[in-house]
Amino acid sequence: MSIYHFYQGKDENEGLDLDQQKQNISSFIKAQFSAENLVFFIGSGCSVPAIPLMSQTMKTIIGKYDDILCVIKKFLDTKNVNLLINSLDDKEILKGVIVRLCESHSLETIADLYNHIIQTQLLEKEQLLEIYENFCSSFSDIESLLNWIQNGLNFSPNNEQLLNAFKILKDEFIASIPKLDSDSYKGDVFQTYADFYKFVFLNRTEESSKISVFTTNYDLFNEYSLEANNIVYTTGFPSTLAKRFDINQFKYRLVDDTNRYKDKWQPVFKEANLYKIHGSINWISGEDGFLYQSNSTVTNDDVVVIYPTMLKHKETAQAPYSELFREFSNCLQKKNTTLVVMGYGFPDEHINTIISQNLKNQDFNLIIFGNKNESKLNDFYEEFKNRDLHLIGGQFDNKNAHHFNVISEEFLNYQKQVLSDVGEDNNE
Repeated sequence: MSIYHFYQGKDENEGLDLDQQKQNISSFIKAQFSAENLVFFIGSGCSVPAIPLMSQTMKTIIGKYDDILCVIKKFLDTKNVNLLINSLDDKEILKGVIVRLCESHSLETIADLYNHIIQTQLLEKEQLLEIYENFCSSFSDIESLLNWIQNGLNFSPNNEQLLNAFKILKDEFIASIPKLDSDSYKGDVFQTYADFYKFVFLNRTEESSKISVFTTNYDLFNEYSLEANNIVYTTGFPSTLAKRFDINQFKYRLVDDTNRYKDKWQPVFKEANLYKIHGSINWISGEDGFLYQSNSTVTNDDVVVIYPTMLKHKETAQAPYSELFREFSNCLQKKNTTLVVMGYGFPDEHINTIISQNLKNQDFNLIIFGNKNESKLNDFYEEFKNRDLHLIGGQFDNKNAHHFNVISEEFLNYQKQVLSDVGEDNNE
C-alpha cells in the first residue's frame, strides 16, 4: 500500500517510505496553494457520507418504484450497445458472446440486442437476460435520465408515465439533499470542509487574489464551512433583502478601509468566489422569472433550481448555468492558474472539455486527487498525462489517499514523524 503522485507518467513517490510520501504530498500541495490564481473543483465525493452518491440515491429509488425501472429501460434501449458491453469487464466470456452477436447480426442499440435475445434460442439466453436486467437496475445517471424525460415531455406534454417518473425522481432527488439548518451540516463532513478552508488560507497572503471554488454539489457544506472560517464569499447573490442572482457579483472585492487615507486600498484577505454550476438547494425561481437565493428553511420543491430538475421554469433555470460555465472557462484561462480537483471522477464531458482545453497553456497546472482505477478518470489521465497534470491517490492504513477527509487530515495537517527522546531511551 502506498500513495502515488504521477506526473508526466512517472510516480514521484516511487521508492519512498510512507512518511516520506505523505511529506512530499503535503509540501507539494501547500506550495501550490500560493498560486496566483488558485481554483478548486469540488465534486460530490467530497460530501460523502453526509450526502449519498448519485448511484446510491438511484439504487434507492429503483428499489422503491417499479415504474422508474420501466422508464430506465426505455431510456437505455435507445443507447448504443457498447454502453452495455463496456460494463462487462468482469464477465469476459459473456462479453465475448454479446460482441459476436452484435457483429454477426448488426445489432446497434441495446433494444436491438434485447429483442434478439428474446426472439432467438440461445444457449446463454438466461444469463444474457440477467445481464440486461442487472445493467438496467444498476443505472445511476439520474441527471441524464431527467434530461431524457424532459425532452420526451417536450414532444408529449401529457405522457402520464413520463410525468409520473419525473415527479418521483425530482422529489426523491431533492429529498436526498439536506436543507438549510439541517443537522447534516454539523457532523464530520462539515468539519472536513471547515478544516480544508482553514488550511488553504494558512498558505495565502494579504497580496493573494480571491480563491475560486467551482462545485457541482447542491448542498451547503461549502457555505457553512466558509462562514465558520470567517471567509467572505459570494455565490452570485448580493447582500440585499431580495437576493437576486447577478453574475457581476463575482467581479467585486471587499476592501479594508481601517486606514482610509492609505494610497492603496487593501482587499479583504480571506475571500472566495463560490460557483455552484449545477444550482443549489437554496436557489429558487421567483414568480418574476428571476433566480433568487432563499434563506427560508421551508421551500416549495417545485421552485427549487437544481439542474436538471426544472421543468416549468426551464428558461429561467438555464440562464445561470450557461453564465456559470462561462465563468469556469474564463477563470481557468487566467495566467498562472492552479486547478485542484477533488471528489470528481470525470463523468461529465462538458466539464472535462473545459479543463482539458487549458492544459495546453504553459502556465496552467492541474492537480487531481483521484482513483486511477476509475475508468473515466483514468481515460482522462492517459490522454493528458504528458501535460502539466498531477494525479495523486493510492491507499495506506485502510484509507484512500484521494478522499477529501484524508487530503485534509493527512496531507494539509501533516506533521513529520519524529522519535521522542523518551521512546529512544526505552529502546536502550
